[in-house]
Amino acid sequence: MNHSKRTAPVTAFRNMETTVKTPAADSAVSAERALNAAIVSADIMRGFEEYLTLVDQYYAEDVEVSTDVSPDPLVGKRRLKSLLLGFLVPLHMMAEMGGLWVSIHEVSIPGDSLEQQHSEWSLELIGVTGRRVTEAWCVRRRWKQSRVVSEYHYAHRQEGEALSFDDLRIAAPCDPETVKPS
Repeated sequence: MNHSKRTAPVTAFRNMETTVKTPAADSAVSAERALNAAIVSADIMRGFEEYLTLVDQYYAEDVEVSTDVSPDPLVGKRRLKSLLLGFLVPLHMMAEMGGLWVSIHEVSIPGDSLEQQHSEWSLELIGVTGRRVTEAWCVRRRWKQSRVVSEYHYAHRQEGEALSFDDLRIAAPCDPETVKPS
């Protein structure tokens, strides 16, 4: 008796991936993709406000943000926005006035849990002199529905040396000792 025809569907079923998606997990995956796409498409040259709006839109009020290089987590959306301002405002000014070219890229990393998403990021900065530096890191976000409740940054690395004022179109202030009133 030939059983191959009857067992083929059973064998095919056993070899199928059996990931069960819940509405909450689907929401987390969709929100992760939307957040990452919005971060990549935002333009620091236009301003930093877009990034702060994303925090309001996607992050829980009591979000915890931590990193592998700092022992203490940052807790709360307000504190996260304050930290981002300290980074984004100077970056915006260097891009808008100093000619700094800024590019950010993201690649999703497959994970075991749909409510926990991983991605790899790279931020490339190129000065007017052509010198460049690239910062790269990974992020693990935990979602509850469509809100980030935890974000962990890890595996930081840098390629290239830090840029200097010489890499920007910003004139250094004159030495007051050498400036004579006319």
